Amino acid sequence: MSGRLQACVAIALAMGLHVGAFALHPAPIGANSSGAGGENLLSLQAANASIAEMVDDWDEPPQAPQIAEVPPQQPVQSIEAPKLPAAPTQAVAPIALPSLSGGLPEAAISLPPPPPPQVIEPEYRPAPTVDVRPPKKTDPQNKAKRQPKKAAKPQKKAAPSAARAAQKASGAGNGAQAGTGGTSTAATLSKATLNNLRASWGASIRARIERRRTYPSAARGASGTVAVRLTVSRSGQLRAVSVAKSSGNKALDQAAIKAVKAARKFPAAPKGLTESQYSFSLSMRFSR
Repeated sequence: MSGRLQACVAIALAMGLHVGAFALHPAPIGANSSGAGGENLLSLQAANASIAEMVDDWDEPPQAPQIAEVPPQQPVQSIEAPKLPAAPTQAVAPIALPSLSGGLPEAAISLPPPPPPQVIEPEYRPAPTVDVRPPKKTDPQNKAKRQPKKAAKPQKKAAPSAARAAQKASGAGNGAQAGTGGTSTAATLSKATLNNLRASWGASIRARIERRRTYPSAARGASGTVAVRLTVSRSGQLRAVSVAKSSGNKALDQAAIKAVKAARKFPAAPKGLTESQYSFSLSMRFSR
């Protein structure tokens, strides 16, 4: 109903606007109205009752819609499900299965007879023949002719003599200053050989000192190790001796020095050692 009312109002307003536009539009010069002797340029006509009713409805203010009151909701009561009686448990009786072996008849199975065994005859192969005839004798003269001649071996060079004869070097005046030139016999030894010679010589020196070592009575039961350093010439003479590391007991240190000096003469150095003197360090243990 409200939609139709609005449509009618809109149509009426449109018609009114058109009528107003025509009323405001000036009439052309020289044109007169077609009324029957009238002086007015426009003729107005009253609106009918339906249009006036539509205008009144349009001017009225819209009515606020009435909201229907919603009745308050009642709280929902929880309905408990009724307890069902428990179903009685029945013991399941075991089902006895019929035995299959007792009632079934045994089936008779007939097997075909086995095939006869095959006899395999061995193949006969003749034994190989061996030639037992003696070998033919060959003529040595023909064999010598067939062999090619071997190339002549080169002659070996004469080896130089190990020792050359002494050569005489004559002076400018052919006098008594003439001498003989000999060969050098000194050989250069390796470092390892020199170390071995020195170690063996040092061992013999240590053995000589150990035979002179005695425990001093002034030590009073003390024990310790004394390191001494000694210098010996190639001929075996003692040049110097000193304490390199003390044992902490003066009596033991003096006993070590006394043992070195008591040895006096040591073995001479090996021929390979050419230095004038050598130094050695040795440790002596004293205990009661």
